[in-house]
Amino acid sequence: MGFNVAGVEDKLLREPHWQPEVSQIMRIVRISLLFLSFSCFVSLLASSQAAKPGTKPVNFVNKIAFLKGGEIWIADQGGEGKTQVTTTSGKVEDFMFSADLNYLAYSKILKYVDEPGLFEEGEPVPKRAVCSIVVMDLRYQKVVREIEPQDNWIYLARWLPEGRLLCYESSGFDVAAFFEFDAINGTKKEVDPHKANQLWEADFSPDGSLMLYVDDSGLGASYHMNLHWVDLKSQDDKILLSHKTIYDPKLSNDKKNIAFIEVGGEKGESFDSLWAYNIQKGELKKYYTEPAKAKSAGERSVSWSPDSRYISTFLAPEALVFAVENSSIVHKIRGREFHWAGEKRILCASGADVYMYDLDTRTKQLLLKETSKPTFLSKQ
Repeated sequence: MGFNVAGVEDKLLREPHWQPEVSQIMRIVRISLLFLSFSCFVSLLASSQAAKPGTKPVNFVNKIAFLKGGEIWIADQGGEGKTQVTTTSGKVEDFMFSADLNYLAYSKILKYVDEPGLFEEGEPVPKRAVCSIVVMDLRYQKVVREIEPQDNWIYLARWLPEGRLLCYESSGFDVAAFFEFDAINGTKKEVDPHKANQLWEADFSPDGSLMLYVDDSGLGASYHMNLHWVDLKSQDDKILLSHKTIYDPKLSNDKKNIAFIEVGGEKGESFDSLWAYNIQKGELKKYYTEPAKAKSAGERSVSWSPDSRYISTFLAPEALVFAVENSSIVHKIRGREFHWAGEKRILCASGADVYMYDLDTRTKQLLLKETSKPTFLSKQ
């Protein structure tokens, strides 16, 4: 049976000389304190929800992100100050940060299934991970959406401007469909395959206002590729350059030059040539021609230094770096997963470790051991 506080107050009014027992007073005090504590809790909860949910905000700018033990971590440029970003019990397989560092998308392993295909009797069948795609808002450190696979595998393709994440479905052998997740509005939609491939291969200016993409024209001897320049605000689309082949065009950060790889062949041999196109002068400059290296869809092989003074090709097992004004200055860096980490520093992986290469000293310094997928986070 509950204690009636109102009844005690009524009795005091009607019988001024009546005194409640000590036990009754203590019960009133305890109830009042309980009510006060509850009110404070509600107030604190409301204020915390009105502010940023999650833990203490993390600064991701100019950090090195990497995968270790199936989790995403960040560290400072010297490899110190390590901070764990995800807590998935070691289930992260891949990840991508948006250019503005507002969002993080990662593939989370749900289970393993047999690799599709035909195998010899008695031959061990390899396993492939089935993953969901998790999207986090880093400003509030919360999960925006976890996208579950349906009939096919799903994979990350790339981040697009304005918080849009391009993904694709795979039957195990090829790309089956594309979809786009809008992290700002929390919506998901299918994307036309032709348009999706264009977006996947396109390059965007750091501020997200311009896009470069390539299409082709002609047949046989008249075949060529066209480099398009698109103003995303006005949707003005113009062809800047036509060339025999144009692979992975990349706009310099100062928006003055565009670098790309030409893939050609002669006498059964394939070659890669690195070109730079000066937009204002309309001039082309070749930096090198070497035996072709393997490439894959969506790969970012051409890159500029932040100050646009160096141009590079980041194709494993070796990166080539050229000074724009003096192409005789060449740096050759062995490794994979290369990323600019400043005006004269390049982050890369080699074996199971992560290194930093310095253009001035031409030396490579060990930063992180037993890690993979290093990425330098420079806010754009």
